[in-house]
Amino acid sequence: MNEDAFWKLLDHVVRESLADDVDAALEPLIAQLSRLVPAEVASFEDHLAQRLYALDGRRYAEQAGESGDSDDGFLYARCFVVAQGKAHYRGVVANPALMPKSIDEWCEALLGVASTAHERLTGVPGDFDTSVSYETGSNRPQWE
Repeated sequence: MNEDAFWKLLDHVVRESLADDVDAALEPLIAQLSRLVPAEVASFEDHLAQRLYALDGRRYAEQAGESGDSDDGFLYARCFVVAQGKAHYRGVVANPALMPKSIDEWCEALLGVASTAHERLTGVPGDFDTSVSYETGSNRPQWE
């Protein structure tokens, strides 16, 4: 899977429902991922990890309001940015002041979409090794 395919899959997120019903908002994405082969689902997870890793840094956390106050909150805010799609993501990368400011703009559930899709395909939840860690603080150069 290439980056364009990753973002096209994310276009299936029902963005206007993210704040009200995150499961319903992400279900179309999970359905699309469930149509792929397991290797492509794993590739999606790696692309997700790379996008979250790129936002893992002090300059983003400092602009994330109450979400930047905890490791988990900051991760979930970064998930919200990715769930908003390519244009929004690129806007935040270019201008960290656009980071979500409150817990109302979290999307923790995005972290489980590939595993859920893998389980639908194979009967076993996905357990993926990614090229980078998306955990807060793992992108050390951006925290120095």
